[in-house]
Amino acid sequence: MDTYPHEFTEIQKCPNADLSKCCEQLFDILDSFAENNKRRAAVWPLQIMLLVISPKVLEEIVNADSGAPCSPRHSRKKTFLDSLKKALAPHSSSRQLTEAAAVTAVKLCKVSTYIHFLDSGNVVFALVQSVLNDLKVLLFNPGKPFSRGQAYMNQDIDLMIDCFVSCFRINPHNNEALKVCLNPHSPPTFHYVLVASLYRIITQQLLSWWPHIDLMYNKSAELRAMFIDTLTKVTQGCISHTPLRMIQSLTLKEKVNPLKNFKEKASEEGPSYKNLLLSMVRLIHANPLLMLNNQGKAGHEIQSSTLELINGLVSLVHQPNMADMAQEAMDALLVLHQPEKIEMWNPEAPINTFWDVR
Repeated sequence: MDTYPHEFTEIQKCPNADLSKCCEQLFDILDSFAENNKRRAAVWPLQIMLLVISPKVLEEIVNADSGAPCSPRHSRKKTFLDSLKKALAPHSSSRQLTEAAAVTAVKLCKVSTYIHFLDSGNVVFALVQSVLNDLKVLLFNPGKPFSRGQAYMNQDIDLMIDCFVSCFRINPHNNEALKVCLNPHSPPTFHYVLVASLYRIITQQLLSWWPHIDLMYNKSAELRAMFIDTLTKVTQGCISHTPLRMIQSLTLKEKVNPLKNFKEKASEEGPSYKNLLLSMVRLIHANPLLMLNNQGKAGHEIQSSTLELINGLVSLVHQPNMADMAQEAMDALLVLHQPEKIEMWNPEAPINTFWDVR
């Protein structure tokens, strides 16, 4: 989907009968293979994708819940969807199936964002709504963070990022995951998921119906507070949460996949916050307006928050033991000094603010 989004959209509009037939056959083969929970967990994510690229089949199965007729040959597919929903529900009897259901449901949510919202009759949307609330409770619960074990830490964070981005694209004005990730008392992994998700929303090539990042500008104050708090923890060594277990440093060549070299051991508490900070600096570089929106505040408050942000970045430029951070901070400062960005430093008095900050 990421590589050929328009081709996927076309399949949803004009289903391919031969492709659907092959998908049905493969689904049945996988279903026969999945005779226990371990095997079901392995094949569920693939099975949901096979159903999605068979729109007519999926439509018949989903509509059966409303009393519409459903062919007997689809009974196993309907059982699969029912099992998926059951495994996501609280107090599921199988942890293994719950974890598999989370992966499967995130794939389903991501799929729905590649279908044009004007195609409201597509049953994928209805199916997503039937699992979305349970999925968010499972993945974004600060009291009980989702984890499949330390060996899957990278994949779990990727899963949360995919879910966050999908939730934003499905309903950007009602994103419970955002509230959890912005909460300063949430585990730092949630903060990293937020920053990485925002970065993806900014940098991924947009489809015409995807919401834009400017819907997040009203969270500038919370994002600035997170930046300053993380900066303080890194520069003063004040660590108060469970570490993110990230690598000690990310080189500039690793921007594309900052999760690639996460460490599995939890011993490097400082570097965990260092890499959260590095991700935040990259976010500022990608779109500084996320940190510069001060709607409704007085001029002196706007100037103060801008000064705090810029001073924080300048302090990173002079950190001799964090060369990668220094380079990113310089890049962010260069973007902040573009003329149209300077006007946002304090719209009431941009020139005076510029000279005061300088």
